[in-house]
Formats: sequence, structure tokens, C-alpha cells
Amino acid sequence: MTIRTRLLLGFALVCLALVAAPLTMYMVQSSKALQSAGLKQAGIAPLKVLLGMVQLQQQHRGLAAGALSGNATMEAQRAAKQVETDKAVAAFDAIMKSHISDAALADDWRLAVDAWRTLANGVSSRSMSGQESFTLHTALISDNLKLLDLMLDYFGLSYDPTGNDYHLTMALLVHMPTLTEFLGQARARGMRLLAEKRITLADRTALIGLISNVERQHEYMARELDKAMALNPRMKTTLGHIAQGSLMLAQKATQIARIQVVEVETLSYSPVDYFAIFTQAIDGQFALLDQAMVDLEGALYARIAALQNRQDRTIGFIALVIMLTMWLGTVIIRAIKQDIIALRRSEEAQRHHASELEATVEERTRELRAVNAQLEAASRHKSEFLTHISHELRTPLNGILGFSELLRNPTNGPLSEQQARHLTHIQASGKHLLVITNDLLDLAKIEAGKLQLYPEPFDIDKALMAVLADLGPIADQKRLIQTLHADAALPPLTADPVRFKQILYNLLSNAIKFTPEGGQVAVTARQVFSSEFQVPSEKPETGNSKLETLGHSDSVEIAVTDTGIGITAENMIKLFQPFTQLDPNLTRQYHGTGLGLILTKQLVELHNGRIWAASDGKGRGSTFTIRFPLASRARPDTGSSAHRADMAGAGTISAEDVETHRVA
Repeated sequence: MTIRTRLLLGFALVCLALVAAPLTMYMVQSSKALQSAGLKQAGIAPLKVLLGMVQLQQQHRGLAAGALSGNATMEAQRAAKQVETDKAVAAFDAIMKSHISDAALADDWRLAVDAWRTLANGVSSRSMSGQESFTLHTALISDNLKLLDLMLDYFGLSYDPTGNDYHLTMALLVHMPTLTEFLGQARARGMRLLAEKRITLADRTALIGLISNVERQHEYMARELDKAMALNPRMKTTLGHIAQGSLMLAQKATQIARIQVVEVETLSYSPVDYFAIFTQAIDGQFALLDQAMVDLEGALYARIAALQNRQDRTIGFIALVIMLTMWLGTVIIRAIKQDIIALRRSEEAQRHHASELEATVEERTRELRAVNAQLEAASRHKSEFLTHISHELRTPLNGILGFSELLRNPTNGPLSEQQARHLTHIQASGKHLLVITNDLLDLAKIEAGKLQLYPEPFDIDKALMAVLADLGPIADQKRLIQTLHADAALPPLTADPVRFKQILYNLLSNAIKFTPEGGQVAVTARQVFSSEFQVPSEKPETGNSKLETLGHSDSVEIAVTDTGIGITAENMIKLFQPFTQLDPNLTRQYHGTGLGLILTKQLVELHNGRIWAASDGKGRGSTFTIRFPLASRARPDTGSSAHRADMAGAGTISAEDVETHRVA
């Protein structure tokens, strides 16, 4: 035997061993699946007979309730229904003896047969009252429904929740029998009450409970049917119309029970008509059952055929794989030498290509460095330009505001009403422009890394109350309710108090601006411990969460909540971007530059803090939350007192012009 032959034979044996193990496992699993599907299909016929017997017992309960309560016209119908029920009991008894080998099921069935015979004799001899008949019927039907549940397990119909046959089983053989039982109880109880023409509070309560149970079970059944039809859309053609009809019949029956029995003072409705309407509703459920059982049986047949077909195709495929493996072994052995040669050539080509790629990467790196240098220079020029322009604008603006204030001084002479109004507009516009200029200056300093913070400890609640007091007149103009909820023992916060108030001014004035008249603005402040550090993701549109990265120290969390226009999910991503209006359609109503939030965010982050927003959608308000670490890590105060005073004048907003310092 040549080496080539040995290699080919060894390769074939290895492949055969690799194929044999999964093939054996698959055949075992496939055989079990076929056996399970066959057992389920075999259980359809016995279960249909059992459900038919339960339907007859339910009808006999209603007729017996009417006959024993004084309605003599129903006795003939009751007697005929008893004979029909006896035949159904005998038929299912034969099935139990020939098809069911479970001793526990057989014992339960014998008890049910004895209970039916005792009950039928008692009703026929009129030796019991209508209430006693109702109670015994209900107990017997309950036992039969338990037997139905055990038979579902026996035939495996309640297992393997993977296909539409499972959802059909749950709808037809679990929820629908319970639904018909509640309808049957409502039919029998209402029949007895209408026949006796008297009703108590307990009777009304019991009937209301039965009606509620009917509606709930119908919802469960409809849900499972929808799942089954979603997995097999062809069922909509056969079941959709019947299911809708059964729903309408059940709704009609429960409506009659409410109007003619529960809600009336004197019972006058015909018990015969009541019985007919409820019987029609129950028959509608069983009509749905008959058609759905056909679909269930068809689904099981299709499943068995699919499993068998899959098994046959798998065996054929495995045989084909074995033959192809033999052929492939020959090809592989022949190609090994060629592959070795090709591999060597490929390695040489890869080395050459790697050398070229390294040179290309080095060249691109130099280009990127040059571009980055240009971008840094452009950013630096932009910041210098904004700083220069801001300083240049502030000087004439301060002059305009100062002279306009002098003109308002009564010592300079009276002003006409029109002159006073124009002067007021000049002051408001000047202040608005000064605020924008200050924001631009702050943004430029932050981008250039030149904005200094001057942290010092201060009381958080006093700072919050001061900001709320300053904004109180603006909130009062819109009849807004401002509330403050702060922890009783908040520790002092070490931060820049001027910038802290600027942050609060921006958030609160935003809340006031975008909240309609009569709304509410709430501020809450609490201490957050390191174990609670879980905040929304950096991407506001995702709604995901990740652990806070402020460190391990405790923090203080301040939230500003309003009942305003809210923020939509698609607009969340636009937050904290400069010169951005969330909704262009609102620009005419809510003016702003789009600088407040981005400046607020950068000031918070300069304090090593975090800010995020949340909203339930348009018209449902919003919440902006900031978190500061209690242990300050901000840059120390290295500037002069004069420089600090200058920053306070440039970075804060007064109560008079806060309305203009908003973002859209």
C-alpha cells in the first residue's frame, strides 16, 4: 500500500468518525421528535370527545338549573340533554379503556363517571335544589377540566412551546375550556335567578365575577390564537372570521347578563331567552374549537411530515458528504505540494506588501500631523478672534447700557411714553447682546484652556434659594410654581460659586422659558454616594446606562424638572451642541442663541462633574440633572481678586435679563 493510499484511507476514516457521532445524535433526537409529534396527533381525537362531553354537561347544568327552579318548560330539554350526555360519557369511557394506560388517569375518570351518575339521578328524581345541582355540576366539570389538563400532559401537547401547534393547544385546550366553563356557570346561575325571579347582593357579586372571568379568559385565548396565526398566517383565513364571531357572541351574552340580571332591580327577563343567548355564545366557542382542532391536527401532520422529510434529507446529505469526502481527500493530497509552493510565494508577496504599506502609513501619518497642526492653528485663531471680538463688543455695549440708564434717570428730564418704551427696548437688546458676548467669551476661554475656576466651599441650599429668588419675578409673570426639595443635611460644596450660579441660572431660566403658563418648575438636591453612581450613557438617544466615572468620592446631584414642552427622542442627540435649535418650528416662539446648554455642560465638566437630560417626549416636560463631586478637583484660584470680580461680572446673569439668556 502506497503512502498516498494510506493517507487517503486515514483521511476517510477520520471524516467517517467525525460524521458518525453527530449523525447518531441527530437520529436519536429526530426519532424522539417524531415520536412526540405522533403522540400529540394521537391525542387529538380523545380530547375532542372529552371536550364534547364537557359541553353537554355544561348545557345540562343550565337546563337543570332552570327546571329545578320552577321552569317546567325546560324539563323535557333537560331529560333529552341527559340522555345525550350519558352517550358522550359512555363514548369517552370506551376511549379511556382502550387508549389510556395511565392508572392515575383511569382512577380520576372512574370518580368522574360515578359523580355524573349520582348527579343525573338526583336531578331526574328532583331530590335536589337548583343551587345544589349547580354546585355539583360545577364541581364535576371542574374535575373533568383537570382530567383534560392531565391528558394534555399525557399526550405531550403542553410541552415544547416552539411552534404554532403549541399556541393552538394553549388557546383551545387550556384557555377555551375554562372560558366556556365560566360562560356555563354564568348561564346556569342567571337561569336559576331569572326562574326564581329573585336576586341577592351575593348573587350579583358572583355573576359580576363570572363576567370578569369570561372577559379575562377570552383575552388569554385570543392572545394565544394571535401567536399561532402569526406563525402560520394561513390560519387567519380559516380561524379569523370564526374567532371574531365567537367574541361578538360572548360579548352579547355578558352584556345581557349585566343589563337584565345584575343591573336591574326586578328580574323580568325570560330565562329561556337568557339560556338561548348563552348557549349560542358557548356553541360559538366550540365552533371555533372544532375548526381550530382541524388546523391543529393539520399542523401536527405537517410537523410529522416535515420531521420525516428532514430526517431523510439529512441521511442522504450525510451519504453525499461521505462520498465527497473521499473525493476531496484525493484532491487535497494532490494539492498539498502546490499549496506549499503557493504559500512560499504568498509569504514573499506579503513581506513586500507590508514594506509598501509601512511606507504608505508613514507618509499618511506625516500628512495627518500637518493637517492636525493646521486645525490646531485654525482653532487657536478662532478662539483668539472670538476673545478679541467679545472684548471689543463689551466696551461699546457697556457704554450703551450705561448711557441708556442715565437717560432713564429722572434728573435728566422727563421722557415721553414712546421714548421710555424705546429706551427699554434698547436696554433689553443691549443686555441680550452682552449676555451672548459673555457666553462667546467664556466658550473661547474654555476651548483655549484659559478659563480659571476659583473654588471655595459654600452652602448649596443657600445658593439654590438665591437663584430661585432672583428668577421669582419672571416665574410669577407666567404664574409658574417654583419648588425646592433639598436634603436636610447637605454638606458644603467646594466649587466656583459664580460659575455654579451661572449653571443654575441657565437651567432654571430654560425651564421657565419652555414651560407654559400655570406650569411647575421643581429643583431637587441630594447627596449621592459612590455606590449609587449609575447615570445615562453619553449618547442620550440610546437610553442605555453605564457606571459613573467621577471617581469613588460622594457627590451632590441637582435636578431641574419642568412641565414644559419636553424633548423628543430624535432631538435628544442635538442637546449640548452650540448654536443649535432643537426644533426650527419653535424658533419664532422661543428665541435663543443655542449657547447656554453647551456652556453649561463645559462649566460642569470643568468641575469634573456630569450633566444629562431626560424627557418622556413632546409636551411631557423634561429633567436636566447635574452632578458635582463633593471633593473638589477643580483648578485652584491663581488669579487676582480684581480678575475674579471681572469674571463674576462677565459670567453671571441678573434677574432682569435672564429671560434673554436662553437656548432654543
